[in-house]
Amino acid sequence: MIRSLLRTAALLAALAALPALAQYQPGPGEEPTPSAGLSAQAIQEIQSSLTLTPALRATQNALADHAIGDLVINHEKAIANDGLFTHVIKNPGSITDQERSGRCWLFAGLNILRPEVMNKFSMKDFTLSQAYEDFWDKVERANRALELSIALSKEPLDSRKNMHLLKHPMDDGGDWNYVLALIDKYGVVPQSVMPDTFSAAHTDQMNMLLSTEVRKGALALRAAINQGVPEGKLVQIKMQTLDHVYRILVLCMGQPPQSFQWRYTGKDDKVSPLKTYTPQSFYKEFVGSDLHNYERFVNYPGKPMHQRLQWAWDRDMADQPDLSAVNVTQEELADMAKASVLADQPVWFASNAGVQGDRKAGLWAEGVEDYQDLFGLDVSMDKKDALATGDGAPDHAMVFVGVDIQNGVPDKWKVENSWGKKVGDEGFFSIDKGWFDKHVYEVIVDKRFVPPELQKLVDQKPFILPPWDPFGA
Repeated sequence: MIRSLLRTAALLAALAALPALAQYQPGPGEEPTPSAGLSAQAIQEIQSSLTLTPALRATQNALADHAIGDLVINHEKAIANDGLFTHVIKNPGSITDQERSGRCWLFAGLNILRPEVMNKFSMKDFTLSQAYEDFWDKVERANRALELSIALSKEPLDSRKNMHLLKHPMDDGGDWNYVLALIDKYGVVPQSVMPDTFSAAHTDQMNMLLSTEVRKGALALRAAINQGVPEGKLVQIKMQTLDHVYRILVLCMGQPPQSFQWRYTGKDDKVSPLKTYTPQSFYKEFVGSDLHNYERFVNYPGKPMHQRLQWAWDRDMADQPDLSAVNVTQEELADMAKASVLADQPVWFASNAGVQGDRKAGLWAEGVEDYQDLFGLDVSMDKKDALATGDGAPDHAMVFVGVDIQNGVPDKWKVENSWGKKVGDEGFFSIDKGWFDKHVYEVIVDKRFVPPELQKLVDQKPFILPPWDPFGA
């Protein structure tokens, strides 16, 4: 009896020593009030605001059996695109397909390297392995998430930072700095050496498993830190989680090669000698470009202009810099991209690909989706407000491989996409000037094409944006 009472007292003392749970304190207007609800009169007013005319009934009938996107396409706008360009980069390579994955940033990053390789070695086609880079990206971002969880271990688990970190710790999204860091550290291999598996091309289930392992690792690290375990034990916990991540990746994607044998067909269909490479030696011999010569520029209305911006946590490696870019005008963005394409250098860019597009026609153009005629509503929003509210953000990376110059100004752009050959013009798309101005957010160009007055802004002290900024990956 006494022993039982002592145990109970000890338990109560331990519970009393725990920090009190902080309750959420709703601000003015957050809690329910009678005046905030929809009254019967308000509902009646809403219902009486619409009269179903014959035209609206026809629209209603059409929408009953068709997707909205199928009915808003402006046919006249779509066929106005002649698909011609005053300058196109020769042989950018065959169209690639990211399938059901979010690896567009990686596909675009590897695709801009291909033309130089094909020209240098007289290849008809060439593709680098996206799966190889993706494998190591997943390992690196797992380590990054675990390191961040250590840094945030003293914050409540439901703090905004922890919730942002743990919501999607192992998704597919990325940016140019991810490409740069991966190639620097791991090199590259040809696609034939490590082709896509099903899970590489359909990442949902694999990412779900990886996220669970990382979340479990984060919880184990938090518990260990709160128990005051030595740093060496934390390293063991982290490495155990990374071992589990590696196991899942190898089983789903295959073992990444440390060395490999490869040969290619070059000029006059001559087959090269079979040689052994490492991923690093292959990059040096076949690609060789110094990716650190590429500069990053964005157009982010509402943020300081001609200022270097930096997005906290926007990296896949714990020891590499976050994404940073100089904020410039849309005209400056277009001028640099134009100069690069005219010099036969493809341009990596990021945009909001989910708006004002016609996949069948291979076209992104302002007005090609006409919601106003279908619904009688203006649903447009300017670029600044779209970014500020999350209505628009860079969600897809592609490559400019051509430009149509009219009166000295880019009128439209030819785009190499990574959605396969079944959409657009055998996988290629067109972007008109209006769409470029409103929905293109970021370009990567060699510093050769950067005006001196913009180049000097690259080394500024950055204006740092939070991890949840809508522009970040």
